[in-house]
Amino acid sequence: GTLGTNGSLSFLFDRTGVFTIPKKNYSEDEMTLLLIDAGADDVIFEDNIFTAFTTLENFAPMQKKLEELSVEIENAELQRIPKNTVALDVESAKKVLKLIDALEEYDDVQSVFHNMEMTEELVEAL
Repeated sequence: GTLGTNGSLSFLFDRTGVFTIPKKNYSEDEMTLLLIDAGADDVIFEDNIFTAFTTLENFAPMQKKLEELSVEIENAELQRIPKNTVALDVESAKKVLKLIDALEEYDDVQSVFHNMEMTEELVEAL
């Protein structure tokens, strides 16, 4: 195999700003509206954590707006979200996960993104 050049796989992923915010003293509706007003395109609430998604262009303005509103941000980062996911059989998925683990062990690797779909069958097998 060969490694692709910078940006050679950009058509597979969207560069997206992802904010994780603990629930704290906000209601679900109140925080969702606040995040949308700050620039979020989508908001998910699970396990007392809000996850807000925004475009690359709105990432810095949204972060600034949340800081102005004194919203406690647990994590804010740019991620590559796959445009399409691929479901694999358990054996193939194990090989892919082994490769991902090997890549993440290298000091020069900052993050690894993939488009493998984590199906319920795969989660149970692992």
